[in-house]
Amino acid sequence: MPENLHPRAIPVAAVFTAVAEGWRNLRSCLLPAMAYAAVFALIGLLIFALLLHFSVAAMILPFAGGFLLVGPAVLAGFFGLRRALVAGRRPGAQDVFQAFRQAPRGLVVVSLVCVLLLLIWLTDAATVYSFMIGGAGQDALLPPGTFRFHFFTSLMGAVLALIVFCVSAFSVPLLFDRRATLVGAVAASVRAVFTNIPALLVWALILALGVMATILCPPLLVVSLPCLAFASDLLYLEIFPPEGGLLQTDPQQER
Repeated sequence: MPENLHPRAIPVAAVFTAVAEGWRNLRSCLLPAMAYAAVFALIGLLIFALLLHFSVAAMILPFAGGFLLVGPAVLAGFFGLRRALVAGRRPGAQDVFQAFRQAPRGLVVVSLVCVLLLLIWLTDAATVYSFMIGGAGQDALLPPGTFRFHFFTSLMGAVLALIVFCVSAFSVPLLFDRRATLVGAVAASVRAVFTNIPALLVWALILALGVMATILCPPLLVVSLPCLAFASDLLYLEIFPPEGGLLQTDPQQER
């Protein structure tokens, strides 16, 4: 493994510093970041409306948790905005599109794996739903067996979320910046997680609670999602500092 892919150990305090700096970054590019996040908030509102329409409200929580699995697939757009901000340019929609256009194949593969795990998760959750709740109490907002269903699906989801977190937490930005191949980026990401278990356990809890809490109220996602995405980028730079100082942040200059 190249020397620059050996993860550094960081203190737990670095996580809270990254979140605070992520918030400041969000305030510096508020409109484009919120506009991009609004796309996913609208998708969430549509999904929740459909679940309520078909009287399967108990599936709202599994769908909300599923975003933690597919979330890494949308990070490139936020990375593009923050790279433009650090480069001294005014971030805009063009930076989101540019970020996806210049994404390497490895990043596409990681995104597809996340989507596949999301489909597995939703299929398993729907199967458990049919056994534990099924057609009973469809007229009730919380039919019998809802809490038992949420308990068991939360355990299942936690396992998948842990896998996704280990694999994609740092492989996505490493691939985005073309600092590693697919295999090298995934290996470095897993190694970084186990090198920084206390700090990244706190970070994982912040991600889970922040995303789950706000995705249950989708309009709040336009604030939480970019803030956490920017904080994720900052943690990545703390654990994998680029050689020679600051990272080349302008995607157009990486070509």
